Amino acid sequence: MAYRRRKDIFICLLNSDIGLSGKELAKIFNVSSRTIRSDIKFLNELIKEYGISIDSSKQGGYFISEKQKNIGISLVKEVFNKEEALTKVPNTPSERFAFILFKLTFARDFITMENFADMLFVSKTTIYLDVKGIIEFLDEFSNLSLEISPIRGLKLKGDERSKRLIISNVLKREKKNDKLMLSRSFYYAFTDENLDLNKEMLFLYETIINVLNKYGYILTDADVSLLVKDILVSIKRIQMGFTITEEIGEDLDLTIAKAIKKEIEGYFNISLNNKELEYFQQSFNSKRLLNVTSKVCVLKEEGESIVDEFLEGIRNKFNIDFRQNTNFKRNLILHLNPMLERIKANYFEDNPFKNQIKTNYPFAFEISMIIVPIINKELNIVISEGEVSYIALHVAVALDKIYRKTNIAIICGSGLGTAQFVKSKIVSYYNERVNILGYFPVYKLNNILKGEYGKVDLIISTIPLTTKSNIPIVQVNPLITGDDLMRIEHYVGNPLITTKETSISGIKEEFFKNELFEYFDEEIDFFKAILRFSKVLKTQGYIDDVEAFYASVVERENLFSTILEGMIAIPHPMESMSKITVVAVGVFKNPVICCGKKVKMFLLFAFNAKENEKLKLLYGLLQKIVESKTIVENISQSKNFDEFMAKLNW
Repeated sequence: MAYRRRKDIFICLLNSDIGLSGKELAKIFNVSSRTIRSDIKFLNELIKEYGISIDSSKQGGYFISEKQKNIGISLVKEVFNKEEALTKVPNTPSERFAFILFKLTFARDFITMENFADMLFVSKTTIYLDVKGIIEFLDEFSNLSLEISPIRGLKLKGDERSKRLIISNVLKREKKNDKLMLSRSFYYAFTDENLDLNKEMLFLYETIINVLNKYGYILTDADVSLLVKDILVSIKRIQMGFTITEEIGEDLDLTIAKAIKKEIEGYFNISLNNKELEYFQQSFNSKRLLNVTSKVCVLKEEGESIVDEFLEGIRNKFNIDFRQNTNFKRNLILHLNPMLERIKANYFEDNPFKNQIKTNYPFAFEISMIIVPIINKELNIVISEGEVSYIALHVAVALDKIYRKTNIAIICGSGLGTAQFVKSKIVSYYNERVNILGYFPVYKLNNILKGEYGKVDLIISTIPLTTKSNIPIVQVNPLITGDDLMRIEHYVGNPLITTKETSISGIKEEFFKNELFEYFDEEIDFFKAILRFSKVLKTQGYIDDVEAFYASVVERENLFSTILEGMIAIPHPMESMSKITVVAVGVFKNPVICCGKKVKMFLLFAFNAKENEKLKLLYGLLQKIVESKTIVENISQSKNFDEFMAKLNW
């Protein structure tokens, strides 16, 4: 858009018999006068080599002299072919952020803010704001600092390894459809116009893929791309004379790095010493593995010991035993080892789906929180919410496998074809969550009820049935519809609930109490509302210590916010502090703001870790609530307890 506008401004001035003011041009092109000034500055820089300039005067505005117009008209195409190439100049704050950092990491001397402003065609004020963001970003890197001199400008100080890490982290932040492409602003770190970085990346990609295949490692697509970029950045810096001199401080198995050494040295005409190979290997070790097919691969003891402690913690707190699930354990270690390497090496990893994971798998996320203090104890760091949510996905898969399937008997009065169609629809919709015992005629109903075909949890029938049995029956259309599947969902949808033969009504009454509901029609702070409920929990005899309970809830909230999508929050203490498991419900008349997010309703958990089965039911109920926008929207409008309970149906 900027390219087309600048071209049109230039042509407009070439064809105008009079000068045009900044305001007039701004009105014509529907932008601000400030943007016009920036565009004119850019255009003058672009056309000065052709002996043309856009002049200005207070009275006449912007104009091109008659003598220069003929030259300008004949050169429009040539000039703007070059301008199109210059559209690589970063325009957005995130692009300028990358550009400035790349320039600083590759610079041997100071760069003034004026120089940056000229390079980027922006004001010094804009550069100053960009630099503020860079200073904040550098806080994460203890070995790097930005030296700022009023006269000399900016200089990035620190060791070579940290400078490469910061480039890697910036490249990782970029969102591109083609992941095997370098940032456009990255090219501005180099002066060689004939440089073809993408060709070099393709060579590295093919080399690395061959080595990964040879040694049986399968990485995610995104991480293969990041590994290629990390190594290319290192090669470019080595070629420019920037080499690693500091010791890594640990013994590394350099198998992968040594396997690509000869190819890289030959193609790029460089020599790689052990410190450089260690950096390559460390970069590989930090990448996420999808699988390892090599039989000689040894899982690291560090990750294995953390996983063992994690599984023991799950068993103690939730009475769920994953210790014999060898696939879960191995996959978790495969995930954990690169994660630990990333953390130790200051590689930052975000999870773009963390909010969805927290919302859709709250029980799995809470189970995964057990690993946070374990890793903190081992490495003296708190892992990010994004990393916890990645672990939660592994836990969610493992949870699906431990709950028994819902056994279903199908009764059909319309023949074999219809029965098979009903079975096919149910199996395709519910997959591994159901076990179809078979399809039967109605005269076999008594045999089914007696358990002659196995234990039955649910009967699905295409015809009306009358029976005194406790086994639930769902009548469906012979051509089973979406509404039918949703009604079946009540009995199949959540294994956390169906593990116990408890009705939804019974589950609700188990946890929600009239005295633990409040509608806040006045303005109140989120944490003050939690403190008020903490006092109510003490008054009602559920907890003993208000201050300890409230402090633990705040600690959990400060670690990672429990505010989910749909303006619902699920605050709770870090540990078991209640005599029985209950939920306090707070509904705000008007949403309140906490941690930059809106909250319309919160469910404050006060749990007793000894009530393992109740906890599973509670998280199952919670998952059922938060995964339905309709339920969340309905219950968040409740003004009293009875209304809340009535709306808590599906």
